[in-house]
Amino acid sequence: NCALFGGPASIATCPAYFAALWQEQKIWLQTKLSMSRATWQIMVTHFPCGEDGENQAFYRRLHQQYGLDFLVTGHRHDQELWRPEDTYKNHMGGLTCIVTGGGGGITSEATPNPEDTKDWYGEAQYGFYDLTITKTSLKIQSINYDGKVAMNYTVYPK
Repeated sequence: NCALFGGPASIATCPAYFAALWQEQKIWLQTKLSMSRATWQIMVTHFPCGEDGENQAFYRRLHQQYGLDFLVTGHRHDQELWRPEDTYKNHMGGLTCIVTGGGGGITSEATPNPEDTKDWYGEAQYGFYDLTITKTSLKIQSINYDGKVAMNYTVYPK
């Protein structure tokens, strides 16, 4: 029972508790984004690209209506750069997103072997992203376990 600390009263009430929390946070986020006058709108969340509970419609709305420029996510233990032109998976209306879970180790999704990519969700395993942000651009480099650049992409503010 976590109710004493503001959490759910039981395991059975967990799904409803977190669903209500997510709805509350979505309203908060939209309010904050609509008030922001910053050059860059960047959001960081645990849930991976495309997993917004609305078949990517919520992230699409944040990009198209509120100006979200770039989404940084996690959850899956690999590296995934979701470019707007990757329409076979990216339905977020032009939003660029990365899954930063490429740390590897026992929790990795797959082997880092670039010759064995059948279980890869993205472009690399056991690596990291290097981001260079200026007023006019955000350069993304996906760097693999061996230090090689697996992918480059540039985002511009909306």
